[in-house]
Amino acid sequence: MPNAQTREDPEDSHAGSTANPVALNAIVRAAEIYSIVASEDIVDVRGVKLWAKNQPVSASLQQRLLERKLSKPLESCLAAEDGVSLITLQEDFERFMAEPTPLVQGLRPWAEGVGQQLRQLPLHSVAQLLLTTALANRPEMVTHAVQAMALMGALATKYLGQAMDVRMAMLAGLLHDIGEIYIQPEYLDPGRSMDLLGHKHLVVHPRVAQLLLDSTTDYPRAIGRAVGEHHERLNGSGYPARLRQPELSPLGRMLAVTEVTLGIARAQSAPLTRASFALRVLPGEFDPQYIGFISDMARRVAEPAVADVPAPASLACNPLAEIQQRAALASELHAQLQALGGEAPALEIADIARTRLERLKVAWNSLGYWGAQHAELTARERLELHMADRELGQRLRDLDRECLLLAERVSPLEREMLSPLWQLLHLEAPPQTLV
Repeated sequence: MPNAQTREDPEDSHAGSTANPVALNAIVRAAEIYSIVASEDIVDVRGVKLWAKNQPVSASLQQRLLERKLSKPLESCLAAEDGVSLITLQEDFERFMAEPTPLVQGLRPWAEGVGQQLRQLPLHSVAQLLLTTALANRPEMVTHAVQAMALMGALATKYLGQAMDVRMAMLAGLLHDIGEIYIQPEYLDPGRSMDLLGHKHLVVHPRVAQLLLDSTTDYPRAIGRAVGEHHERLNGSGYPARLRQPELSPLGRMLAVTEVTLGIARAQSAPLTRASFALRVLPGEFDPQYIGFISDMARRVAEPAVADVPAPASLACNPLAEIQQRAALASELHAQLQALGGEAPALEIADIARTRLERLKVAWNSLGYWGAQHAELTARERLELHMADRELGQRLRDLDRECLLLAERVSPLEREMLSPLWQLLHLEAPPQTLV
């Protein structure tokens, strides 16, 4: 399981942390392009100096740190002398705001204010180090970070107002994915089919980033908390902690909307319309006021209608009936487990499947396209049906993975009792032990 650094019991006389090998490898690769040096002596827990202050990072550092417990986290002992800086971030922001995209058009009313706050952004040395590492290894990660910073700045300007709050929101946007530096690169490949093992690695990156920011920077804890929450959902269907509405911070809610919007903003046609729909299709997932901001942007930009929308797979079947059938089976399984005295983890899995499928049923039912023929629909209705097909399908895949992850906690007998659930979700039964 990836982590920012491995911490030992503070009562141990040799307590310390070991460098994450994936992140260390990425930092060493970045040092081949940019100037990364030790900002202080790197010392192990026994007081042995492993690397001198001002010494450039090289492959030798990897060997030197192998299996060594450090007195301080490695990230706190390194500095990037070039690479990402406030100046380069301003240049990236200006370049982004010059793009002829619907997202940029929607953000232009906020551009001047966000640019002013960017010039005063407190860029901690650890943040600079990790952004520089990302730039060297995955440049698209920095592009995404700048876009998230811009959108968070616009949202915070409207809803929070105070300059310090706006800068905190921008930092949360800029740093929300730094935990990905600690994940094996193959699990971040967008072309890779996401299996359960890959999902297990990916879901920890928000928490890794939160721990890193809290332990190695002087940023307010609200920033780390928001970063840790950027894949959470108000209804408890997110990750990594499956938090619910009362537990989520305002910045975390804002960042969740930002992440979804930017993920869809890459679409070639009607990206803001698609993002607005994705945020609204299943009520209760996202904060309504931040959804409203994205929906308002979509209306102001007035994206051109999408003329050629392929008929979604849902027109060839009856998705409402299929979801109803799955929900009924999940409810029946939950009742059977209760009657048999099933353990709490198994009951929780069945209850999650039942509740989530009921929500999907309501969402699809509210669209009002029962038995619709593709030729009978307007261009906008075709696009909406196409988006609904995609979004509800994604929610089912998310439910699949969530149930399988939770199944790791149940006994073999309980797993067998849950076998009808794997069938109704079209899943293979989980193995006895998942690596």
